[in-house]
Amino acid sequence: MQSESIDLLAKSLVGAQAEFGAVPKGSVNPFFKSKYAGLPEVMAHVSPVLSKHKLAISQFITYAEDGTDTLLTYLLHESGQYMAYSMKLHLPKQDAQGQGSATTYARRYSVLAVLGVVADEDDDGNKASQAPKSAPKSKQPTPLDNMRELLAKKFDEPADRKMFCEERVQRTLKSLNDLEEAEIVGIILELS
Repeated sequence: MQSESIDLLAKSLVGAQAEFGAVPKGSVNPFFKSKYAGLPEVMAHVSPVLSKHKLAISQFITYAEDGTDTLLTYLLHESGQYMAYSMKLHLPKQDAQGQGSATTYARRYSVLAVLGVVADEDDDGNKASQAPKSAPKSKQPTPLDNMRELLAKKFDEPADRKMFCEERVQRTLKSLNDLEEAEIVGIILELS
């Protein structure tokens, strides 16, 4: 969405882009142990240049036709010319804190995008193009796991568990891992 004409806005934006440079990364993400340019750093970096070139950014939370929260970002020129676009907010939680987090994130990326400013490391789209990691498959308990659980319920001491198994298979075991599958099944049936 834009005004009928954007010639003055475009001229000012070109001048501003020549001055921006990369936004310094002053914030730290403790979960990923990485640095990034937070919204305060982004705005502190671009605001003086925008002002010098008679440009401004204005952002509003609004709703798409389907009812989803969106962020509407305007790039305004003093002449009244404007460009605007909306970005869907992806709320991590459906509460005020989730909306605040999603809004701050969207505001930062929207400002960077509309101005053509670089802040984050460019990974050439690698992260976005990687197949999503599948969730680790939960390990199904083995017969040995099941037997250990049943033994633990019957005997408090590991030595007693081992002695019980040795009596059943009529041989000395270094550990319960030495049991054959048929022996494990037999012990499970006896304990059940």
